[in-house]
Amino acid sequence: MALLTAGWPLLNAAVANRQPLPGGARLTIGSGASGSATVTVGPGWSIQPAQSNGTQEYRLRNAAVVVDIRHLSLVDRHQVPRLWGGMRQVLAVIDPGARLSKPVSFTAAHELPAFTGRISSPPLVGTVTIVPGPARDFAIGMVVLAPRGTSRARLAAAHRIIISLLFSRASK
Repeated sequence: MALLTAGWPLLNAAVANRQPLPGGARLTIGSGASGSATVTVGPGWSIQPAQSNGTQEYRLRNAAVVVDIRHLSLVDRHQVPRLWGGMRQVLAVIDPGARLSKPVSFTAAHELPAFTGRISSPPLVGTVTIVPGPARDFAIGMVVLAPRGTSRARLAAAHRIIISLLFSRASK
């Protein structure tokens, strides 16, 4: 009886903090037409409402794969080059054993310059992707984390969310 009494609230919290999303769901992060972006989520993903707020952050989960999407406000466009160093510092606090590779530049949707890199720690692997908004007054940071040995299919599903990022037309 004691096990049931103590375990039920924990189980309820874990289950209640996952709301399934329909395949093709579009999530908008940020506020206002000029400071937001959308991502499209495929089948099998759930949102964790306790860690999500559409103007600041979404935490998505598909089995053990977690995708954290954050709206990063910038004071001025000169902060963009320092975003990677800031991400490295955040990861060092969260997991001192985590290592973030050097960033690799790529061209995101709408021909926007962006950068990505790999995260590695003893139990986890993943990626960090940062895409500055068109006016460079905000950026979208996306972190994918999964246990080592996670299937390529699950990691590819997370990657599809990342590459679906689009900024609103008013942001151009």
